[in-house]
Amino acid sequence: MRLFALIKKEFLAIKNDKKSMFVIIVPPLLQIFIFSFAATTEVKHVDLAVFDRDGSYQSREFIQELKGSSYIKNLISIQNYDEAKKLIGVKKIIGFLVIPDNFAENLGTQDSKIQLILDGRRSNTAQIVEGYVSQTLMRFQAKEGVQNPLEVYSRYIYNQNLTNFWWIVPNLFGSITMLLAIILSALSITREKELGTFEQILVSPLSSYEILLGKLIPGFIISIIVSTVILSLAIFYFKVPFNGSLSMLYLGVVIFLFTISGVGLFISSLCKTQQQAILGSFVFLLPSFLLSGFSSPIENMPLWLQPVSDFIPLKYYIILIKGVFLKDISFAIAMPLLIKMFLMGSVSLVAALILFKKKTG
Repeated sequence: MRLFALIKKEFLAIKNDKKSMFVIIVPPLLQIFIFSFAATTEVKHVDLAVFDRDGSYQSREFIQELKGSSYIKNLISIQNYDEAKKLIGVKKIIGFLVIPDNFAENLGTQDSKIQLILDGRRSNTAQIVEGYVSQTLMRFQAKEGVQNPLEVYSRYIYNQNLTNFWWIVPNLFGSITMLLAIILSALSITREKELGTFEQILVSPLSSYEILLGKLIPGFIISIIVSTVILSLAIFYFKVPFNGSLSMLYLGVVIFLFTISGVGLFISSLCKTQQQAILGSFVFLLPSFLLSGFSSPIENMPLWLQPVSDFIPLKYYIILIKGVFLKDISFAIAMPLLIKMFLMGSVSLVAALILFKKKTG
């Protein structure tokens, strides 16, 4: 009976704590709903380009076969290699097909070939797309009654050998620093509340803005140091090629960590205990991992879910990191990514300041 009374008391405590009830019920329901659609290994809604150098009836029929494929979202017609490389560079397409100028003439002979060039930065998706294109070719040759199989010569750019470290390490570079930054900042205010020293800070001559800044900077500096260690490991241990600008990378690191620290301070201002802050952090972290393109490509998600990823800072950070590491992206391409992250950080920091003043007012 004593144990039953304790269990009953615990249930009542959880029931009467509205914040705990919210954390227990709402996030799991939202996560199972979002994760079911986001965490997919299927590849669909593919954007592909075609460079038809032959212009024959057979090449046009093959293009129509591609357009009718369930995995193709957009099939873009291009006129030269430079146009295709530009589209791959800004991730408008996963790759492009080159139909040679003697395609119809050599159809059914041993010289019948098609070139497929794919984005090696998205190696898993690219390999699946390669399989899809091969299946489409098989269907086409069956319709045309071709005996000798069409050969597909595949080539990957930005990661020619499909080295696993080249795409997973830059992803981890972003996700690990995000995890560290948000935990450090989310615990900063709640730690003071639990230790009973928060009131001492409030009666000090520091303004609300200075208190939040003082809470943000230590975790921010630690996260930058950890980012430097991870960067060194990526380059010197995992041998990931670094083709871009180090200053641009660190500018991205600073802005991203500023954004995540702002989110962490907002969570910390909202919560009363460190336990609540940790739970709140994971409510933010799990959707970030899934909707950023870290675990599965964004283009594979349902069309209604894809716009949600536009509000995930990690999405832009991963694009920036991979671009700097593997491609040496220009400042013009990086600028929109940096601006979006900075705006998110500014909004979250202002929201944290408003909430902090309201809680301490």
